[in-house]
Amino acid sequence: MIRRFLALLAWLLVRPAAARRPMIDDTVTDIPAHVPDPSSEQLAYLQGLCRQWLIMWCWYRREYMAFARFDAVSPILFAADPRQLVFQCRAAELAVPV
Repeated sequence: MIRRFLALLAWLLVRPAAARRPMIDDTVTDIPAHVPDPSSEQLAYLQGLCRQWLIMWCWYRREYMAFARFDAVSPILFAADPRQLVFQCRAAELAVPV
């Protein structure tokens, strides 16, 4: 357990700079300053559109999260826009072989 922790810590310290997330500062313009929390009706409507997924709002990331209720290639999806989340869910459902 300690070896895994140390290996993870070493990986975090030596990973390439391109893989690191940029620090949020005033120069970053593509991240909105404040995304309002969706209402429970909006989440229920979104859940009705994606019945094969468990939809949640991540208040920390300010994004929607979708957890697959089936065996998918990518079982967790993230999107700030609900339309984009529905599109990603449909694409993941169509990618599963029958």
